[in-house]
Order: sequence, then structure tokens, then C-alpha cells
Amino acid sequence: MLEHVPPPATRDSPPGEMAARRRLEAAFASAAQAYGFSEVATPMFERADLFGARSGREIKNSLLTFHCDHEEYALRPEMTAPVCRMVASGALDRFPGPHRLYYVAPCFRYCRPHSGGRREFTQAGIEVLGDAHLRADAEVIAAGHRFLTSAGASDLSVKVGTAGVFGSLLPGDLGADDTAAVIGHLDRLAAIRERCADAIAGRDVLLEEQLRADRRDLATVQMQCGYAGRHAIADRPLSEGRAVAEVLAAEAADTYRYLWTAEGYMPDETADQLLETSAIQGAPGEVDRQASEVLAGTPALGAVAELLTLCALLGHYGIESVKITLGIGRGLNFYTGPVFEIASGSAKLCGGGRYDGLVELFGGPPTPATGCAVRLDSLRDLGYGDSGAAAASGIRMVGATGSDEASAIRLSEALRDRGVLVGAPGAPVWTVDGSAVRAPGGALMEATTGAVFETLRQAGGTVQPSRVIP
Repeated sequence: MLEHVPPPATRDSPPGEMAARRRLEAAFASAAQAYGFSEVATPMFERADLFGARSGREIKNSLLTFHCDHEEYALRPEMTAPVCRMVASGALDRFPGPHRLYYVAPCFRYCRPHSGGRREFTQAGIEVLGDAHLRADAEVIAAGHRFLTSAGASDLSVKVGTAGVFGSLLPGDLGADDTAAVIGHLDRLAAIRERCADAIAGRDVLLEEQLRADRRDLATVQMQCGYAGRHAIADRPLSEGRAVAEVLAAEAADTYRYLWTAEGYMPDETADQLLETSAIQGAPGEVDRQASEVLAGTPALGAVAELLTLCALLGHYGIESVKITLGIGRGLNFYTGPVFEIASGSAKLCGGGRYDGLVELFGGPPTPATGCAVRLDSLRDLGYGDSGAAAASGIRMVGATGSDEASAIRLSEALRDRGVLVGAPGAPVWTVDGSAVRAPGGALMEATTGAVFETLRQAGGTVQPSRVIP
């Protein structure tokens, strides 16, 4: 017998859920178009090596693949790589640049059935390709911020960092895979530091279990690399969440430092400078002061100056709550410049950054690029998109008798031509009775399109203005 449930780690979307999703999609499109972005679409699947060339290990290991015509394909796990592949193919050559593109598209990743993740989700994003100026990065952030505000998010904060700092500090002969490993370590360290700070401040008690899981993972890393220093987890078992939060960040930093030097990634002094730099965070002025001390005489100061300029640009957009965190890495090694996250409280809602080498990686010309993305499903989980759900969904038009049915149908069609929503289950019922129409409250009016439409227009909620025929 067939099971009447959706596949593992997926879910159905009944009418109310779809209405909320469409509101989010419309809000995103509206915000993107307000900044001059044009919508694009790509195939739902691509050659699997497209994502292998671009993505971090986490994405590579979660591809849903299949074989066809002796080739391996993958359902797209995200949209940036397909958009860059489209640009590299020359498909946009006849359009003036720089290319300012947006999309709302289903994406797919494998996850364990009971992990809480989803194998299908909707990603909305914007990409600017062909503009190397920081104004492009600022506009991407501003557009994401505008969308989240329109979706009902409040208390928004922006956190910015840059891959350029680490790119300047890491040894020039460090291979791509080793560089990705170090960036991954720094990204995990940044996440651990943030979770520890939140747990100590008491902002989220659920973080304590996550920190215990982080510590178990770190203990495995220590065992695999032979770490036996003063922060050896095996020598200090802890079970109380707050106690873990007070030591985990130091344990992680010392473990990664040992790993980098033991593997020959970098000398001790570089590891120390890398860790000290990754801990710098705060308001632009404070970061400028700290970075000037830690990074004196290094080219990394240029990347910091770029961040300070970006913060000033965001101020012009009215975005004042900006924090610089040099340790932010976002887990993907293709970023080449500023990266950012937008959050509401502890919930990260949107993220992105600059990735100047991706189009060229796919065979296109050197193309500076920046962008961001948001998972609309994650916003739905947080309750966004519900606003307006209680608004009137239109009307139903019925005939009082069988002889009035034809008049009710003709009147419904004429109202639909004017943008009135007619026919939704549960909507207020209007009754055609001879030459009159009876409204839900019992009021009678002439059974003409103009009389009924004007009444509905004034009531609001039942007419789509963009479709109204004058």
C-alpha cells in the first residue's frame, strides 16, 4: 500500500501556507525590483561538477544526484553557481551590464530524515555581476534589509566581515584545500564564540545543548590530530552548559592553532595573528583601533579599510546597526571580499558576500560579483508572511434561484475582469436575486457591475488594483 505522506524531510503546503509563501515571494520581488534587479531562472538541475567546483564541503556532501545520458547531474542546492554559469555561457551578453539579477527558486539538498532540515526549500536571492565598487555590496545589503523589513522582521542588525583579511594573512603557498580547511575552522570558531556569548548572557538556554555537541565534535578533532595541550577536553569533562560556554571558545582556538601548525599550514606567529584577528569585533571605530594594532604593517589593513567604507555607505541607506566581525567566514571558500549576515535577535535571516572569481572559474571573463540569499522556508518557520492572512479573500456570487444562476455567472466574470476575487471557499456570499444583488449584511443594490465593484473597492481587500480595468 502506498504511504499517503510526503517524502522524508519534505512537506506539503496547503492553501494558507501557500498564500503566506506567495506573500514572501512577492515582497522579495518588490524589494529587488525597487533596486533595479531583473528576474532570471535556471534549470532545476545542473551537471554535478558545477557545484563541485564552487561549493564548500557541506554542499558537496549534500547533493542529490542522478545519471542521465552517461552524465551525472545534481538538483541545484543553491542558485549562485547556476547564475554565474549562465553569465559565463554568454546568455546575458546582449543585455547591458553590470547585470543586476534576482531569483526565487526551489533548491534541494540531502539531509538526514529526522535532522530537522529540508531536502527541498525555496531560496530567494540577488546577484550583481560586473560591478567591483563597494556600492554594489551596500545595495545588496540594503535590498536584503528592505525585504526583511517589509516581511515584518524587526530589531534587524547587520554583521559584516571580509575574506580579504584572511586572504592577506594566510601563507601564499597554502593550497586551495588547506585554505578552505583553515577558513572552515575560523568560521566554526566564530560560531562557537557567538553561541558561547549568547549562552553566558542567558539569551537562549537551548544553546547549551548545541555547545555540548560542539564540544564533543571538538574532542574528536583533538583526538584525531593528537592535541594534548592545556585545553585538552579529555582532561576536563563537563556537563553543565554554562561551564561549557565559559571554556569552549578557548578550547577551540587552541585546538585549531595546534592543528594548523602541526599540519604545516603556517608558522606559530601567523597562527597567533590569525586567531587574534578573528576575535576582533565591534563598532567600526573600535574595530579600526584594534585592527591598527594587531595588523600594523600588513596588507590586511586595506581589507579593514574597505569594511569601514562599506559601513559608511550603509549609513546612507539608513542602516545604522552595523557590527564588524573579522572572524566571520560564512563557511564557503569562494568569497573574496566583504561578507555579511542580517539577523533579527539571534535568528540569522539573510547572508551573502563578494565572490569575484566564480564566473571566471566557469570559463567566463573575469567578473567582479556580489550577492545574497535567504531561505523563505526558514522565514515561514519564524512566522513571517502571516501578515494579511486575515484580509478578505474575495467574494462568492450565487443565484437566489436556478433562473438567477446565469446572471450570477455573468456578473462574476465582469467583476473578475476588474480584478475582483470571486469564488474562494469561505468568502462572503453575495446573492443575485432578479435585478438586485443582496450583500452579506442584507443590503440590496442594483445588479450591475459598476455598483457592485464600487462597493467592493471601497471595502478593500477583495480587489487586485494592478488588474483593474478602467
